[in-house]
Amino acid sequence: MRLQTLAVSLLASAGLATPIRRDASPAIYALRLSSPGTPLDGRYLTATPSPTHPDTTTLGVSSKPQPGGGGENKISFYPVPNEKTGLSELRTTFSNDGGATTLAVVGSNGLLDFAGLADPAAVAVPDGTTVDWTSFRLDAEGAGTVSYAGPAGGEREVQGGWVAFPSPSGQKGGWNVKWRNDDAWTTQDYLPVRVLYELAEE
Repeated sequence: MRLQTLAVSLLASAGLATPIRRDASPAIYALRLSSPGTPLDGRYLTATPSPTHPDTTTLGVSSKPQPGGGGENKISFYPVPNEKTGLSELRTTFSNDGGATTLAVVGSNGLLDFAGLADPAAVAVPDGTTVDWTSFRLDAEGAGTVSYAGPAGGEREVQGGWVAFPSPSGQKGGWNVKWRNDDAWTTQDYLPVRVLYELAEE
């Protein structure tokens, strides 16, 4: 009996001395644009609150210098696999009210805003409108590109690319990032861009 008690004591001591293994924190990434030969090249994406939808932020960049690499609204995210689509959700590490948001493409007629939504699953989606946060493709980290592969659950990958449109008047120097399908009819005042991801600086 004494030997059994001693063995239990030794096991308990060994257990206390062994560090508890915890899941590693997810890698956090920043988003920036690649657009060689334009003032947008290398700019980090930032979030701007929507004036009409309090739970929504618009993603874009400024062609003006960005102190500190993008400022306090610089987007940081971590990817989460989506079981239904086999692709990724992009969840940010902040929002204006201190909570997390999820990145999504929102719009119609093949021109979709790149936006942050507080609760995309709760959004009432009108007919003909796309609200998709489940279908982002992240290429190998060496390439570091983000693309939209939707619509969610679709059998074929959408053909298109990221573009930047000048922000509405009153936001001088600002550009909003959107996904444009190849067959979308739009004005031609946009710049083709690539959205890149890289490990965020701590």
